[in-house]
Amino acid sequence: MATFKYFFDPGSGTVLWAVGREAREVWDYAVDHNRLPVSQELRDELSRLVNWFDTSLNWDYPPDPGPWREAECRRFNEAALRAIDRLRTELGQGWQILNEFSELHEDPDLDRYEADPANFDRSNCQ
Repeated sequence: MATFKYFFDPGSGTVLWAVGREAREVWDYAVDHNRLPVSQELRDELSRLVNWFDTSLNWDYPPDPGPWREAECRRFNEAALRAIDRLRTELGQGWQILNEFSELHEDPDLDRYEADPANFDRSNCQ
């Protein structure tokens, strides 16, 4: 049985990561989900999720708060969890998909950041 980890990594272009030498020999470490034996619909959904996830980060300065409010975080979390369920179903028994997805939540400093991004300093957060 091949084992893979499911998680999002900014800018990586994937959600699936091969575990172990044998899986990596076939799939590399960062798995191209377009090569997976799953439906085109699921491949498209995984691409959409990867692109959506990348919008959660403040690319100008990643340690500062990203732009997402809690409602968008919840929508993304739900979609990401549905996708791993679909992956497990479509890939079948020969694949073990470990869920290492960390749910996203609104940064508590987002309002303060948006009020004055140029002078935001996380070290001054209460």
